[in-house]
Amino acid sequence: MNQQSAHQVNRTIHDADSHISEYDGWIEGYASEYVRANLDEPFFRVEKVPQLKPLVDQAHNRLAGNDPAMTEHLKSDIFGSEGKRNIIGAYGAVNNIERTDALDIAGINKQLVFPGLVFVSRFARSNDEKVVWGGCDAMNRAMVDFCSSDSDRLQAVGYLSLRDPVKALQEAKKAIKIGIKAFWMTSDAVDGRAPSHIAYDPIWAVLQEAGVPITLHIGSGAKLIDDYRNTGVKRELAPESMNIETTSPKDLPVLHHSIERWLACMIYDGVLERFPKLKIGLVELGSNWLPACMSNLDIGAAELGRFDLGLRKLSLKPSEYMQRQVKATPLHFEDAGWVMRNVGKDMLMFNTDYPHPEGGKDPFGAFERSLDAVQATSEELDSFYSKNFEALLGL
Repeated sequence: MNQQSAHQVNRTIHDADSHISEYDGWIEGYASEYVRANLDEPFFRVEKVPQLKPLVDQAHNRLAGNDPAMTEHLKSDIFGSEGKRNIIGAYGAVNNIERTDALDIAGINKQLVFPGLVFVSRFARSNDEKVVWGGCDAMNRAMVDFCSSDSDRLQAVGYLSLRDPVKALQEAKKAIKIGIKAFWMTSDAVDGRAPSHIAYDPIWAVLQEAGVPITLHIGSGAKLIDDYRNTGVKRELAPESMNIETTSPKDLPVLHHSIERWLACMIYDGVLERFPKLKIGLVELGSNWLPACMSNLDIGAAELGRFDLGLRKLSLKPSEYMQRQVKATPLHFEDAGWVMRNVGKDMLMFNTDYPHPEGGKDPFGAFERSLDAVQATSEELDSFYSKNFEALLGL
């Protein structure tokens, strides 16, 4: 049941990771005819995944008002496994009025709302630039529309390609104007340009001025290549594992590799020096790796960068840029308390990954146990549950 944890009492809670579940027909109404006709892969269709069809039929039946008992059941256990296993059918997964109600039930004030990964994967890496920019425009308008019913609480995350710096600047301005509150971007190098290439500086300037952060989310970087999955033996999955998520055990230990490369570029090449108010959110990428990353960045600058004149211009240690400008979401099964003790109180943010099952059945309880284990202070808890989220979004 939706019972409050001790940490929720008299405390503002913001959620730094949630999603809209993309369903058949959702994005088509926002995409141009050209985009619809020229995607590298066709739009996702449930009927092509027989295992999902009964779940989606159940969801549509409930949303049509034909199963009020199921609706009440989902509301009574927002993070319960039954609803989140069927991420289309979870309460508030596709209906924005339900989403606001879900926040009230869970005791959450504001929530970052990301798209799913389905449509982005079909346009973001296309060789056709008209598809890339048309896809960005469609995604950004769709996310703003979903969040528009409660735009103060539902913070829309859009997508921004860096394929063409000039067009990216135009899209960023347009998306910010209509209500995008954060941009999901790739952490890979694009068309031979480092993430810190000076051609992107006008984009960072616009984002800094608007208080709109960069977010890197699972899926931002290239995944583990298939060669590492080829063992000569077919991988077997339990029947209950079936959902739209595709993260595997081999992915988890390496999710952050492209993120660390991205951070090294943005810090060593002076982007965070030039744009001291530009904020970065690392979402659904774990946090156990952060202490080592910060230490390695400091060592790299101090020991291997002694003769690099660019590094000499940095006014802070690399780890200090991280503490000043980077926020991250720990996974609920990580030891968030241990991470906080090693990176400081100003980086970690509460998150649920709603309605995806990876967020766990009891995110409040999981984080409470971890933070209590290190005797987190009231100030540290406020930073984790709300202040760092507010700093990320310039609230």
